[in-house]
Amino acid sequence: MSRLKNLILSIHDLTGSVLSLMFVIWFLSGFVLIFAGFPHASKEERFLHLSSLTKADFDAIQAPLDIFSGEIELEKMNGKPVYRVYSGRKSQEVYDAISLQKCKNTSEDEAVYLAENFCKAKLSSLVKVQQLDQWIPWSYYRSFLPLYKCYMDDEAHTQIYISAKSGTIVQETNRRTRWAARLGAIPHWIYFTSLRLQAGLWTNVVAWISFLGILVSISGLIAGFIRLKKKKKSAKWTAFSPYKKFWYKWHHLSGFLFGFFVFTFILSGFFSVVDIPTAIIPVHAKEVPSKVWNQKTDVKQHAEVSFPDLWKVIKGEKPIRKVVWKTVMNQACFWVYRDNYELPDTYVIDSDGIIAKEVYSKQEVSIWCNRVFANTNYELKELNEFDSYYQQSGMWGRPLPVWQINLQDADKTSMYIHPQTGALLKSCNSNDRAHRWLYRSLHTLDFPFLKQHEWLRKFLLLFLSLGGTVLSATGLVLGVKWMKRSAKKSLSAPAKLVKNKIQ
Repeated sequence: MSRLKNLILSIHDLTGSVLSLMFVIWFLSGFVLIFAGFPHASKEERFLHLSSLTKADFDAIQAPLDIFSGEIELEKMNGKPVYRVYSGRKSQEVYDAISLQKCKNTSEDEAVYLAENFCKAKLSSLVKVQQLDQWIPWSYYRSFLPLYKCYMDDEAHTQIYISAKSGTIVQETNRRTRWAARLGAIPHWIYFTSLRLQAGLWTNVVAWISFLGILVSISGLIAGFIRLKKKKKSAKWTAFSPYKKFWYKWHHLSGFLFGFFVFTFILSGFFSVVDIPTAIIPVHAKEVPSKVWNQKTDVKQHAEVSFPDLWKVIKGEKPIRKVVWKTVMNQACFWVYRDNYELPDTYVIDSDGIIAKEVYSKQEVSIWCNRVFANTNYELKELNEFDSYYQQSGMWGRPLPVWQINLQDADKTSMYIHPQTGALLKSCNSNDRAHRWLYRSLHTLDFPFLKQHEWLRKFLLLFLSLGGTVLSATGLVLGVKWMKRSAKKSLSAPAKLVKNKIQ
């Protein structure tokens, strides 16, 4: 038994000494992340800067070609209507909506006009970059290259990235968001450009560091109990620890107070990049529900639409900034975006022509559910408040009410359907739900009660992060001391060996 104890203590000393600095960085950067994440160009601002489509545009545009595959969007770029045809996560092709010719790359002058109009400030300088950098560290953004990096002459020191290929604003940062990321997101998520651009390598690095961190935490919890001292009734609470020296004592005590929470933070960090193996929680469905429910756009179903007639139906008091071609529940439709980038007006094509669609009824959702999930029982209900799995997101809004479909399949699948568009907003199965609790709940205290009391959730995060910082900082000091002792022993061993041979 003593050998096992010594082994656990040795594992904790070694792994803790190696990773203690990483733990300190994680907790200190976590303080910043509670309030500020990685910078992103605002979707809402980009949307509101789109020029309005007019009757003249609808009189001139031609129908999309049958060869267009993927989501099709109509909007204005540089004063002209264009089709954006999306394929994959970020890839898109841009076509002139009048000539149907592929658009040329955006010029420097056009990029300057777009940046100045978006930022409401003059351009200071412009650089055309051929590679992704620290503020766009995702490999799937390579499809936007080359980029115009626009340095704006404003108090915020804004930098705007505009794709020469698509003419879209890809990223926006300013001095405050860049410093927040340098102190928070970049060190916490290990978002170093050369590493993050290699998605597979980055995932492996984060997973292995987290795995070793789990080993440090577990061995530390066990070591804490091994070294526990029985406290006398009249003694102070710190008498639980047998240590007299400051760093040893407070590392031991903070480990007792916060060691379990450090373990849950590291464990959830591991699951931020690693899925739960299907061998543990199986996924039986061959296709994910989003691919079953959300159909690919069939341009041929929209082919008979006259654009002047479409304009007569969709025109209104509010400007039209974007029109999206969709096929929903096997019916061709248009999503028309006016002043809300998340909620379009829906217009469907049926035997009577183009008509406005206010809402997809319970009966319509049920009929389509019967078709795509034949022979599977389900429960369909209206969800009027957020639950543990359908929640508001920082990146995009989620509407209420929604239709919730609970399939009685092997995966216990739940789906949430937008009542105005008929689109699947979110789906989750047993594996997803377990991952949600192991990652988001443990890492950000994303529990229903705490989400309803955001101030309390953030206070607890700050308090636990402070405890984790004390634990990891004292561990860092002890780790340096341990490495110095180990190095000293390694250097003195050969000298003793030589001395013994001489004697």
